[in-house]
This record gives sequence, structure tokens and C-alpha cells, in this order.
Amino acid sequence: MVAMSVLRAAAAFAARLSPLKSGNTAANLLTRAIPRADKVAVRWGHGKKMFVIKPSDYYDRRFLRLLQYYILLTGIPVAVIVTCVNVFIGEAELAEIPEGYEPEHWEYYQHPISRWIARTFYDSPVKDYEKMMAAIQIEKEKADMRLAELEVRRVMRQKGDGPWFQMETMDKTLIDYSPKSTPDN
Repeated sequence: MVAMSVLRAAAAFAARLSPLKSGNTAANLLTRAIPRADKVAVRWGHGKKMFVIKPSDYYDRRFLRLLQYYILLTGIPVAVIVTCVNVFIGEAELAEIPEGYEPEHWEYYQHPISRWIARTFYDSPVKDYEKMMAAIQIEKEKADMRLAELEVRRVMRQKGDGPWFQMETMDKTLIDYSPKSTPDN
């Protein structure tokens, strides 16, 4: 047994010394080892390679197909609508404003699509101004409330009218809860 293990170790050492020689040598037969991974079996046959291992590109192609589909799904109708608007409606022209007429906020835009977006999605500047004024008024009322609270606290301390100048009540343990014969006892 010892001789076989020594022989196996010697064969493995000999195989490591000459890695360029391959084939069915006695060293490979005695070691009972798996062929090394750094040695690639090369077959120099004629014709094309029948099985080339490469990473799958299925998900890449699927993503690109779906991207193309959704771009075309939204891009074609948008392009048709924009073209029709530009051809049939066109841009607005400057004209005199009639006496007593106040234009709406979306009428200041030249292109019809910009007008539609301003009319549908944006608030008018008057409404934005009113919202800002309401927010400023709320903050002003909060500041006035804080100033009034500080003034009240100052006057309460000055006149001794606050909760810190109250008289303490009696201790509850001093109350007599014993039964009484008459209510006045």
C-alpha cells in the first residue's frame, strides 16, 4: 500500500514536470486524477464549429423589441397629432384686442398645443397669486398669534395672574372619610 501511494505521488510529480506532453502516459494512468482544467482539448477538424457556447441574448433582444414597440405605439400617434395640428390649425397671429375684452391666460401662447397644455394643466397666474397671498396671510396670522401669546405671558408674569402664582390645594390625606352620624359633624 505504501509503495502504491509513493508510486502515485511520483507519477503525479512527473506529470507536473512535463505539462506539454499529453496523452495516455503511465503517469495519468497511475494517478487516477481528472485531467487538468488548464488543458483544453483542441480538435482541428474541417467544417464549422457545431456548438459555440456564448451567453444568451434572449433578454437583450426581448427588451429591444419591447422598447421599439412601445416607442412606436406612442410615437406614431403623437407625430400624427402634432402634424395635423401644425398643418390644419397653425400658429396664432397677433391681433388687436377688442375694447373691454380681457384675454385668458392661455391666449398668450402662440402654438395651439402650448395653449391646450396651459389651459388644461396649468393654473392661471391670478390663481397662483391668490394661493401665494393665502399662504402669506396664514403665516402672518401665525406670527401675530405667537406675538399675542408672548404678550399674554409677559402680562401674566407682571400681574401675578398665571398658573405659577396659584395657591396649592390641601393634601387629600387630610380629608376625613369616616362615617358621620350627622351631616354637620
